[in-house]
Amino acid sequence: MKPTKKFVPEAARRGAAYTMAAAAAIGATDADAAVVESGPQDISIAQFNSQNLNLDGDAYADILLKNYVFLGGNYQGAYVNFAPGKVVGFFSGFGYASALGPGSVIDAATTAGGPFQASLAYGGNNPNAQFNSVDRAFIGLAFPINAVTHYGWVRVSIDNTAGTFVINDWAYEDQPGVGITTPVPEPGTLGMLAAGAAGVAALRRRRSAA
Repeated sequence: MKPTKKFVPEAARRGAAYTMAAAAAIGATDADAAVVESGPQDISIAQFNSQNLNLDGDAYADILLKNYVFLGGNYQGAYVNFAPGKVVGFFSGFGYASALGPGSVIDAATTAGGPFQASLAYGGNNPNAQFNSVDRAFIGLAFPINAVTHYGWVRVSIDNTAGTFVINDWAYEDQPGVGITTPVPEPGTLGMLAAGAAGVAALRRRRSAA
């Protein structure tokens, strides 16, 4: 079990205050709930290495992310460090983490029955792994703060074949027992992405015509 000592840095407290103010502005029903986000990080884990993440800024790392090389090939995995923590996932011979998309709910129901140690990617060795080739997919997790369960996510980009593992960012809900939802891109962002894709397609057509 994770020890109960907790220290929240000033930056995290400010982030929580900003989020609560925004929630109040849109009429949130739980004024005390606040999602604390890390902001862009893009931490690259080199092969044969791992990275501990401390989501809530206390004295204890919450999840260990691995980028190892075994005899069977490149392996990426996740390990929630303290009970009763676990990831959103499933068992199928091995414990697997589910690759979550935008708008996914992480709470008591979705983490129930999930593993605390999970394969993310291992090529054909772990055939049900969902992170073999992902760009900004989410790992959902439950982890303890002061001996009570909180929920969070870690956004990652993984290419198992190339052996690359990037931690894009992370967030957690600072109220115990309150679920968290992975962020959904704003409509303007989706429009810009679509416009960019259309522009690339038009450029390719012009080059082909030339």
